[in-house]
Amino acid sequence: MALVLTACSHAPQFEVSGVLTDAGGETLYLEHTGLLATEAIDSCVLTAEGNYAFHGARPEFPDFYRLRLGNRYAVLVVDSTETITLSTTRDSLPLTDAFIGSEPSVTIARLRKSLREQSVDEHRLYAQQVIMYAPRSLAAYYAVFQSKQGVPVFDMYDPQQRKFFQVVATSMDVWMPGYVRTTTLHKQVMEAMNAERKAQNALAIRQYIDESESSFLDLALPNIYGDTCRLSDHLGKLIVLEFSSSQMEQGNAYVLALRELDNKYNAKGLDIYSVSVDASRLYWEDWVRNLPWTCVRTETMEPLVTYNVGAVPVLFLLDRKGQVQGRYTDFDQLENDLKKLL
Repeated sequence: MALVLTACSHAPQFEVSGVLTDAGGETLYLEHTGLLATEAIDSCVLTAEGNYAFHGARPEFPDFYRLRLGNRYAVLVVDSTETITLSTTRDSLPLTDAFIGSEPSVTIARLRKSLREQSVDEHRLYAQQVIMYAPRSLAAYYAVFQSKQGVPVFDMYDPQQRKFFQVVATSMDVWMPGYVRTTTLHKQVMEAMNAERKAQNALAIRQYIDESESSFLDLALPNIYGDTCRLSDHLGKLIVLEFSSSQMEQGNAYVLALRELDNKYNAKGLDIYSVSVDASRLYWEDWVRNLPWTCVRTETMEPLVTYNVGAVPVLFLLDRKGQVQGRYTDFDQLENDLKKLL
């Protein structure tokens, strides 16, 4: 037991001390502010003089703590420093920047004061300077998550404002890998970026569909026998227009999926119009010779430009009037939408 106590007493610790006047008889708390909860580390009843001193195990990574008196509190960052000193009055506790031994704590106090005294838009300009000056500091991390009356200072889903989250996340990835705040922030930024991409894709598809509704985008291309086959020949039926190549990966699986669609829905009014972008006519002819639907090949970029195709494979679903109803790389989603139109 004596050995255990001795070992604990030599564990790295930090100290927060100072004088808090005009609060005699009140309880002052030292609390740790984690990602999910705030927990009390220590507390003391202040004497008339207001002296206090708290000790705690030094965290592995810099982290947030606070001195709280009732509903008033000051935020501090515990890093590699052993001692942080704060002396102030009871009423000034939430506003003071009189920290000694913790520069991030001073910066956070100024961030809090700035947000209290200014509008969100005005404060954002100051917060941007703080972030860019020391992006790996927990003060920068604190700045990107500030809010006022429920309004965030920085919106992670706004591309112009998200860059400040990205700057902090990148710096923390380099300097504090493995820290839970680092991994969580990185994940949040990636989720926001993915959500934006999905929204942009959905908007592009919707715009493309809206534009397509005004006129039918016809194609006229040769089959393996040299006969011209028009997409418009299939009007009156639902059409799966697909662009592909015999040289693409998993080509056999792709053709099998098309065969399954044709087997299930051809008798119900579905036609498939396949456009190949193969450079080699021979490869293409071998690939499509036994396929039961319309297969054509293009030697120019014009059909791809017409349907805004940047990569294959890609599939379009056209209704009986030839209007585009969706663009897909996923057969399951295509089939779900197809069933709605049958």
